[in-house]
Amino acid sequence: MAEWLLMGMLERTIAAIAPGFAAARAEARVRLERAKTQSASLRGIRAQYDGATSSRRTQGWRRTAKDANYELQGAAQILAQTARDMVRNNPYAERAVSAIATDLVGTGITFQVMRGGRPDEALTALAKAHFESTACDADGRQNLYGLQHQAARTVVESGSVLARYRARFARDGLPVPFQLQLLEPDHLDATRNGIFDRGAYVSGIQLDQLGSREAYWLFPQHPGSVAMRSLTATPVPARDVIHVFRQDRPGQQHGASWFAPVILPMQDFRDYQDAQLLRQKIAASWAVFRIGATDDDGEEQDLAEVIEPGLIEDVPAGTQIEFANPPGVDGYVDFTKISVRTFATGMNLPYDIFGDLEAVNFSSGRIGRIQYYRQLDSWTWNMLIPQFCEPAGAWFLRAAQLAGHNTDGCTVAWTPPARAMLDVASEGMAIRDMVRAGLMDPETAIRERGEDPDALLARWKRWADKVDAASLTFDCDPRRVTQVGNALQPSAGTPPRKD
Repeated sequence: MAEWLLMGMLERTIAAIAPGFAAARAEARVRLERAKTQSASLRGIRAQYDGATSSRRTQGWRRTAKDANYELQGAAQILAQTARDMVRNNPYAERAVSAIATDLVGTGITFQVMRGGRPDEALTALAKAHFESTACDADGRQNLYGLQHQAARTVVESGSVLARYRARFARDGLPVPFQLQLLEPDHLDATRNGIFDRGAYVSGIQLDQLGSREAYWLFPQHPGSVAMRSLTATPVPARDVIHVFRQDRPGQQHGASWFAPVILPMQDFRDYQDAQLLRQKIAASWAVFRIGATDDDGEEQDLAEVIEPGLIEDVPAGTQIEFANPPGVDGYVDFTKISVRTFATGMNLPYDIFGDLEAVNFSSGRIGRIQYYRQLDSWTWNMLIPQFCEPAGAWFLRAAQLAGHNTDGCTVAWTPPARAMLDVASEGMAIRDMVRAGLMDPETAIRERGEDPDALLARWKRWADKVDAASLTFDCDPRRVTQVGNALQPSAGTPPRKD
């Protein structure tokens, strides 16, 4: 009690002499009590959640409260450089990036220009003339589908890809006056970070006060180019830049290489393979130790230095021959299977993508492919189409309008490539039954097969006209033959047979 009274008198004295200091002391006491309360609360949480504890079992965890952009600062470029080295020299890495890009794009994500919900044949033909030729590529080497494939590879390998809108003159002779230029993410000045009076910089991306992208600060050439002329980044308006990456966290402004979870396991497995290969070479070699190989005069006997197939060598009496016992190579197959499955899991790929079909049957393969196709659909519809294809389509409409074409009310519809069926007989019949039962409309079924419904109908009409002109009947013609092969009676509107 006396101690409490003494402390009270001391506080009152300090308050009378130095009120500012007394107020700071009181505020500090409040913060101390609050910290004690929070600490007690956290101890209660840790008692309930093992993952929130601090012990020897959790010493390797790197917990951080930083946002995605802070975590990627400096790391994204290193991950990209490491992944490129792996793709160059590691067959599993090359197989992974090639499989994902090929399965995402296939022969290409096709397009159709729509006006008011109906196909615009004139603009679609113009878009095909531009996009399905090398006219759309600033490098003049690929059509749009090749650019899609290269963009997908770069996203998987380097974490992101950039594309610039390159305006062209009418005298260049292009169907529409623009081209796309693909750029690796290294063109982005990742050292430009911080706050400025109208917004912020995040790894070379200029944001306004609302967090919207205003510009990209890009180097004119690749920083590692042999033809580099300048390392001064200049701002490019965001509307003239496409930036594609997989956004894993809210607020994330750039991407990380998809190899990030498997970089160390892949490198360790490569080292293990090299060590096992060296052991195998040693195990395949015979080392011979020749002891006491001298003649009767005591001089060294000249014997063969190499053991060859069919060799017959005379060994003097008293010569002792011993063979080395090289180490064997055990456990290689089992460790390889476990490692490859780790790579597949980390890259969201089915195990058989890496070529091992030993333990795969139809059921397991189908289950794995269903999940993989869902993953591909997510990457396609949530990343590649909205971030690359749709901006490229908007650029086409902008350039077409500048060239004098009417683009009012026009949009571009995109159709991903078809997924290969594991059992065409059963899966094809299932799709047909769903359409006949009204559970799926024919247009959706056709688009799921990677086809443009209007283009397919146009081809069917041309074929039907040819068949009618030749007075022929095929089982594939539902106008004349039933599903079981019986002939149908002509109905109103059906052209009569000429025979």
